[in-house]
This record gives sequence, C-alpha cells and structure tokens, in this order.
Amino acid sequence: MQMYLVIIVLLVLVAGLATDKVRSSMLFLLSALVLMVFNVLDSKTFLSSFANKSIAIIFILILLTSAINFNYNIVKYLDKIFTQENKPKYFLFQTTSWVSFISAFMNNTPIVALMAPYITHWSKRHGQAPSKFLIPLSYAAITGGMLTTIGTSTNLVLNGFIESRGIKAFTMFDFLLPGLVTCVACLIFIVFFAYKILPARKSAIDIKENLKEYLVEVSLRPEAQAVGQTVEDAGLRNLLGVYLFEIYREGSSISPVSPQEILQPNDLLFFAGDTQHIVEIVKEKNGFVFPKTERFNLDGDLKVVETLIPYNSNLAGRTLKESRFREKYDAAVIAIHRNGERLRGKLGEIRLAYGDLLMLTTGEHFSQLVQNNTNIYVLEEKDEIKKIPFWKSAILFAVSVLALGLSVFKILDFFVSLLVILSAFFALKMYNSTQLKNNLNIDLFLILGSSIAIGTAFMDTGGAKWIGDFVLSIFQQYGKIGVLVGVYLLTVLLTSFVTNVAAISIVFPIAFEISRGLDMPAQALFLAIAFGASCAFITPFGYQTNLMIYGVGGYKFRDFVKIGVPVTIIYSLACLISIAIIYQLI
Repeated sequence: MQMYLVIIVLLVLVAGLATDKVRSSMLFLLSALVLMVFNVLDSKTFLSSFANKSIAIIFILILLTSAINFNYNIVKYLDKIFTQENKPKYFLFQTTSWVSFISAFMNNTPIVALMAPYITHWSKRHGQAPSKFLIPLSYAAITGGMLTTIGTSTNLVLNGFIESRGIKAFTMFDFLLPGLVTCVACLIFIVFFAYKILPARKSAIDIKENLKEYLVEVSLRPEAQAVGQTVEDAGLRNLLGVYLFEIYREGSSISPVSPQEILQPNDLLFFAGDTQHIVEIVKEKNGFVFPKTERFNLDGDLKVVETLIPYNSNLAGRTLKESRFREKYDAAVIAIHRNGERLRGKLGEIRLAYGDLLMLTTGEHFSQLVQNNTNIYVLEEKDEIKKIPFWKSAILFAVSVLALGLSVFKILDFFVSLLVILSAFFALKMYNSTQLKNNLNIDLFLILGSSIAIGTAFMDTGGAKWIGDFVLSIFQQYGKIGVLVGVYLLTVLLTSFVTNVAAISIVFPIAFEISRGLDMPAQALFLAIAFGASCAFITPFGYQTNLMIYGVGGYKFRDFVKIGVPVTIIYSLACLISIAIIYQLI
C-alpha cells in the first residue's frame, strides 16, 4: 500500500512540475508532507535530508561564486584574452573553451549572466548577431559542469543520495574522463557548425534596435495636455516602432484603441514595441509618467536597466506588488518582455515567470541592492573594477590553494576546505552577512532537502525496486550496456518534463536497486544518471542557462531544436561510450 502511495505522489509531483502552475519548492515540500501524514516518511528522515553534506556544499559554492563575482570582475579582463578581430569561429572556440573550464569549478548560472552581456557587446562591435553565440555559451556551461563533481548542483545532489545509502561518494575528479570526452566532442561540433546552424536574430534586450514587444505601462496625469484630446490628436498614432494597444480606465479595458478615442485623466496607456521610443514619448509629452516612478530622476537621459528573472528566483510566480519590488530594489518596472507571449493588464498585477526580461528605472541604491542578488540579474557589462588590495588577494589565494590542496590529498574534507575559503572572504572583509543573506535561496533549499526525503521513501517502500525490475525486463536482454542506456534514457526523459533534481530523486533509487540485482558497477549507473540529468539541449526550459539566454538572444523555440538535437546525440554517444569503456561494460 505504501509503495503505491509513493508512486502516486511521484506521478502527481511530475505532473505538477510539468504544468509549472505551482512553485517547485511548494510541490516538493507538499509531496514530502503527504508522505509524512500517511506515515510513509518519518520526521527524523525528513529533517536529516536537509542536513545532507552535499546540500551544504551546493550553498557554499553558490556563496563562493557570488563572493568571487563581487570582488573580481572577471569579464572585464576578457578583451585581453579573446580575439578583437571579426573571426566568429575563433571567438566561439575561445568563449566556449573558457566557459567550460570555469563552469567545472563555479556555479554556471552567474557565469552565463556575466558572459551574456560581454558576448552581446562583442557581437555588436563586430557586426555579428548575438544569437550566433549565446546558445553555444549555455551549452558550454552545461558540458563544462560535467567535468567535476562540483560542476553542477545535480552532481552534488546525486552525491548526497549516494552518501545517504552508505555508498562511497564520487570524488572531485571521478567525472573528469567521461566529462572531458563529452565536453570536447560537443565543443568541436559547436565551434564548427553552430555559427552556420543558428539564425541571426536581434537581441531582445537591445532597446535601441529591436522591435520586440514589451508591455509598457504609462499613466496620464490629470494636468496632461493630452487629456480631452483624441488618440490621433495627441500624436499617439503611427508612432515609429510603437503602438498603443490598450487603455485601462476605471476598472475596464479598451482594446483595440480607436484613433478617435478621447483620453481621460488617470488613464493607463499600454504600449507595445521599442521601449526607447516609449521612453522618449514620456519625456517629451507633459503629463505622461511611468506609474510609481515620480521619485526617480526623469530629467536628461533616463537610465533604463535591463534585468532578467533567473531560474529559482523567488520573484517567479509573484506579482510586482506581492514581491514589494520597488522597496526591495529601489527600482520601478516600466516594461516586461516574455518571449513569444503577448502580455496584457497592469504591470503590477502580472505574475512574473522564469526568463522574463524586466526594464527598470532605478534609484541611487539600486546597484547596491542587486549586487550578488540571485533573484534578479542585471544584463549589462560592469564598467567598474573593484580595487582589491594586493595583500588581500595574496592571502586569499594562499588560503584557497592550501585548503584545496589538503582536500585533494584527503587530509582535509572537501566541505571543510570550502568553508575555510568562504571564512577567508569574511575575515578579509571581502564579503558580508548582507550579501550572504541575499544569496541564500530558501526555495532551492526546500527542493533539495525534500527531494532527498522523497527519494528515500521511494527506495524504502520498494517502489524503486518494482520500477527497476520493469526497466530491467526491457533492457537486460541487451546486456549491461543496454541497462546503462536504459537508465540514461529514463533520466533524460524525466529531465525533459521536470527539474533535473526531480529526475535524479526518481531515477537514483531505481538505479540503486538495479545495481544490487546485477553484477554491475553502481558508479557506472550513477554517472549515467548525472549525465542524463544535464542532457538539456533541445528546449529552452530544460536548463536554467538555456532559459537565461532564450529572451536575451531573441530566440525561437525551434532554434534550440535545430542545434539541440545533434548536440544531444553527440553528448549521449560520447558519455555512454566513455562510461562503458571506463567500467568495462563493452
């Protein structure tokens, strides 16, 4: 009975994640709660899941990445490293190689957030379309993350599952050989063919050139000259790259808007199109304002900042009002762009989603408030380089090398070595408690802890063994390599519809039971799960870095399919063959 209950809960969880109607963290937490209510999962097991060392390592790595980004503007030095000549393939080789290497040791989400503006600016300087380079950027981050155990959070979550069953966990470089083969194979294809395959599209964040449809809300003050005039007389018809598509008046919507519609005091005007032109309209026409931006300086050049809602942001699923956006970030949202979707209604009442591009007018404290904030990324190059005294950098470097060196030689636990490095940032006053709090994502914590608890219940009730036997009945006839492929394909299939953490929490128990029933190295199956969970190239929604560059590059869904299918085939063949050879399965 308990086994069937766990399977039903998992099916509901998968369906909920696939529909994306409820926050992922709430779905995981509610699933675990249901299992506890029916005594399938005890509170001790649930709480111990959150005390998992791998989860702690994930958060320390996130904090270390933010500390490094705060103190060292790595991207600013890239002009000295990368070619400044108009050689697209050479530039692709340089950027993808560099990003892959860095992603092996740092969280790949902020790396892509840092690199996307640089690549966009490089492209414009050389008359190239950013869309030729941004998908390769994301793919390089994904494949580079598979070079080490700490390269992605999914690898560390998998390690947490392994440790929870009393099995020896993967060491730092157990991923290196299959990861290197896979990464190199994918990058060779990307460097030689991505530029030809990918279309030349205009970036959605280029507000001066692109005509993508942003929803922009403008308020009409009672003293405005346009009050009492028709839309046509007020000069709001036949605007360059902009059109007025809706008026919101006293609780009712007027759409489409007639040229003879008479404007009334306090009308909310909704424009779509080139935001720069809309900004100019607001500046030129007396009485036109962006709602709630009166305290920001609108004189002279209005600074419009482009930002992105990343995966796992706690802003997703909430309205601007609910999230108290203006108070938190000292900024007002004047436009929202959601790739491929026409947005309607008041900006403050639209529920934000992962991948949304927001355009803001900012106050003086904005830069400080968003610095190292993982809930919102600013999509522009940093102009300044924070000056760190040489002696601080020298001490930090020495501590890092010593701590990691002791970890490599098994003298110091890896978790402790990371904690030592993070403590060095605090001791040298290069990081503070406010920045730490800004980067602690409670949603991610709930997802990781709950997933381990649910996976434990899946194993302990026999559900994993039951499904494992079914998988074996299909693939065992093809030998050990067939079982390896079966586990890999099951993980890839689940990752296509739910989060990769959810895929691991479901497939790991199955693989664990399969390894117990076969004379087959468990590590081979676990590696297949890890690589399968990161095989997310065909859709923009399968991996957070894909989602980040989706709107920024102005991509269509089919662009990911066009290049993602061959990359998926190469990635799958490379990782499966290398794992099979390493563990002598063929």
